[in-house]
Amino acid sequence: MIKSLVLIAVFLVLLPFLLGLLYTKFIENDKNNILLQIVAGYVMMFGIFEIVALPLVFMRKSLTMLVMVYGGILLLLAVVSLLLNYKRILVIFSESFRSVRKFTLCIWVQLGVIAAQMLVYVRYQYSNADDAFFVAAATTSIATDSILAYSPYTGVAYETLPSRYVLSPFYVFNAVVSRVTDTHPAIMAHMIFMLLFLLLAYAVYALIGRALFEKNMEKTGYFLLLISFLNLFAAYSERTSGVVLQIRLWQGKALLASVLLPLAVYLAIRIFLQKGKVADYVLLFLLMSACCMVSSMGIMLGAIMTGIFGILFAIKNKSVRLLICAALCCLPNLICACLYLVIR
Repeated sequence: MIKSLVLIAVFLVLLPFLLGLLYTKFIENDKNNILLQIVAGYVMMFGIFEIVALPLVFMRKSLTMLVMVYGGILLLLAVVSLLLNYKRILVIFSESFRSVRKFTLCIWVQLGVIAAQMLVYVRYQYSNADDAFFVAAATTSIATDSILAYSPYTGVAYETLPSRYVLSPFYVFNAVVSRVTDTHPAIMAHMIFMLLFLLLAYAVYALIGRALFEKNMEKTGYFLLLISFLNLFAAYSERTSGVVLQIRLWQGKALLASVLLPLAVYLAIRIFLQKGKVADYVLLFLLMSACCMVSSMGIMLGAIMTGIFGILFAIKNKSVRLLICAALCCLPNLICACLYLVIR
């Protein structure tokens, strides 16, 4: 158990932080914000996974090969990041500690709300019919050392790849993380992912608040409290973004609604309102790839959001370049949409 916890901390906390350092090395605004490091790191992990996993899925390769290729790429990027940014790490943590000392009452209350939600996750469990595929598919991949080769319902080998799931292999990501950390996919999904992705969601909301209110900590605190209470009182349907955030966050479509699409709003603010750098466009490209990875709905919704932002700000700034850059960032969505039409 201790070994698994250490591996989880390394793979799901330390590694995203190091990957995020690689992104913030090439930006100016908020480059020492530890929340931005973690969020950007997860986007890179998700986006790169889609790029690496899809070819291996279609070539019917093993889960072991995917773990080796994907893990090797992440390890290489982490080492490069550490070599480029080792002097910044102490600065980032010192600035983070100084920021904690400036927390307002609203932010401390917000942290209490988040802690209460985490306690609910630890104490209770929500079962969903989608687990019959997504958690079972991850377990099947580990048991058979394959990637989407067998039906998790019957155990029969697929003759043709299921078009509904093949382009969004988030369950395979669960299998890879579970294999690397020696953790059962059900525990990874219902416990680890739920807790980490909840923190990731509120990190994204905090970044949006900082961007909207020009780093005003008090206004950001009120913004986060408003978001929290909107989520807590969103149970008029089990399909609202607030409810999936609270009870189904281990599922790809919940991660899309709660983390990745709000993050598209934040990156739009960075790129189109704050004159983002090339690194911001690269991160937006990987975000679109991540949207495709977590859910088939993300293939369209991610591109639609980015396209709308691109059109609006291209008109506002009278710049065709912004529209072209937004379209290039949506290439993963376009490729996945074309693949879906081919294999359907």
